[in-house]
Amino acid sequence: MTKQEKLHLSDHFTLYELTRSGTAIDHDLPNVPNLQQEQALRNLALNILEPLRRQFGPVIVSSGFRTRQVNRLVGGAPASQHTRGEAADIVINNTDRGLRMYSFIKTRLDFDQLILEPIGSPTPRWLHVSYTTRRKNRQMTL
Repeated sequence: MTKQEKLHLSDHFTLYELTRSGTAIDHDLPNVPNLQQEQALRNLALNILEPLRRQFGPVIVSSGFRTRQVNRLVGGAPASQHTRGEAADIVINNTDRGLRMYSFIKTRLDFDQLILEPIGSPTPRWLHVSYTTRRKNRQMTL
């Protein structure tokens, strides 16, 4: 792990945690944010991930920042906020915890998008959440 990857974006989240990508590794691609994307990841960690951790304990991010190339390979939306460093997919270990996390974000935090995924599944496996400073957060839920 490089010195850059060890960089703490917040008390409990490192740059490595929010940029690691199995797809990037499998395809031998860099998945490194620029300074603007790194700041967006810091904002996401401070405003969404840290409050979640304080409320629910450890939070595992399965996907954070993605370069456009990595995003294409994983089938992400072309305008995905992951490519800006504004989004994270959070692992849901059990449905009840996932629903409580969803409710906590929806009622207590300023967010842009909040989606239980897969959409419509009776047993969601991850929670997609985004936060932006480019404009007013939309509070969009699915």
